[in-house]
Amino acid sequence: MTIGAVVVVGIGSVEAWHVTRPLPAPASQSSLTSVKVPGGPPVLPWPSKGQGAVQVPALGFAANSNGTTPVPIASLTKLVTAVVILRDHPVPADASGPSITMTASDVAEYDKDANNDESVTAVAVGEVLTERQLLEGLLARSANNIAFTLAVWDAGSEAVFVVKMNALAASLGMTSSHYVDASGFDQHSVSSAVDCLKVAAAAMAIPTFAEVVAKSSVTLPLVGTLPNLVTEIGSNGVVGIKSGYTSQAGGCMVLAGERVIAGRPVLVLAVVIGQPVPPPIVPPTTTTTTTTVPTVPMGATPPPATSPPTTSPLPTASPPTTTPVQDLTVPDPERFTRPAAESLLSAAEGAVVPALLSAPGKVVGTATSTWGGIHHEVAVDTAGPAMVLAWPGQTVVATHTLSVPPGGRSGERVGTVSYVLGTQLELVPLRLSETLPEPPLWWRLIHR
Repeated sequence: MTIGAVVVVGIGSVEAWHVTRPLPAPASQSSLTSVKVPGGPPVLPWPSKGQGAVQVPALGFAANSNGTTPVPIASLTKLVTAVVILRDHPVPADASGPSITMTASDVAEYDKDANNDESVTAVAVGEVLTERQLLEGLLARSANNIAFTLAVWDAGSEAVFVVKMNALAASLGMTSSHYVDASGFDQHSVSSAVDCLKVAAAAMAIPTFAEVVAKSSVTLPLVGTLPNLVTEIGSNGVVGIKSGYTSQAGGCMVLAGERVIAGRPVLVLAVVIGQPVPPPIVPPTTTTTTTTVPTVPMGATPPPATSPPTTSPLPTASPPTTTPVQDLTVPDPERFTRPAAESLLSAAEGAVVPALLSAPGKVVGTATSTWGGIHHEVAVDTAGPAMVLAWPGQTVVATHTLSVPPGGRSGERVGTVSYVLGTQLELVPLRLSETLPEPPLWWRLIHR
């Protein structure tokens, strides 16, 4: 090959390189920002006494009234008991779990609790109950003796089980809670409305727990079919979960409701604790009437026989009772608790709104290639819709990736936008609305 030929080949190779060399990546810019849901927080019907709280787990939303002071919560304590049991001994959905044989110790606990006027479910020595049946007795019937049975079965003793309960509370961030028994009958087992919803949300995320508390009645071998003490279950979308009452705690109730909003189901939780209760029934008293016969002085004429005798009724007095006030019968102790919990749940459900974040073809940025002294700009838009359920005033966090290749074609995917609120995640592809212009061959040849 001659020198001239080598030079021609070399020049040709250089020109070919100019034509085929990669172009610089186009500049990209996004206008995507986090989205604030329109509207302000709605006014909720908080209870005038005690504490209230609402939570919508999927939204990452929670609100409360009257602080987080630890107070007795009665049988709402059993929510923690159930979660510890199900985490230690998971039961698949629709399964029964292991069988547990009742012992003399279980019957003795039943007798003790029954004599103490506690909430109980009868058991017999040798009776075999599955874990699910025990959970039904614990949650639907709020049996204190079943709480004891489960605690001993799980940990060997109630004292050791209580340590697990407090460890669970700490892991869930329940800073206002401390437990000393598995049932909540002891007034030193305390919590707050906010903490009650933290464990309620964790419990409702366990399918077996959600199945048990959604039952309007339960059937156990010895006692037969009995109604769930939470009478609201099955009406107005209520799917659980627990009530409680002691004279120290007052009325307590957690309700869970499921609503479908814009085609999506959402779970809403509401709790009220420390609610007033009706006055106890005081034993009836009797009124004593005494007839006084007038005396007649010596020698005096007695009154005519037809004259009515003079009477002097003694004042009616209520004899003192030896029964402590807290042990007197309270008719329907949840009378004031139920409407407070139901109205709070209904208002919280009604406050959840669909928030439209994106629609197909919404321009959210640009891609720009520069050559020939001119900026060649193409819009970047969204390839699909995006919607989340939200509480008015919440902020939906938007993040994105955007990388536009040289010569990108119309409709080509160039990135993704992620919208996050609570546990909700919406991913929307980003695309070029048009083909990005490329420099022609002559321009490539003359521009080094």
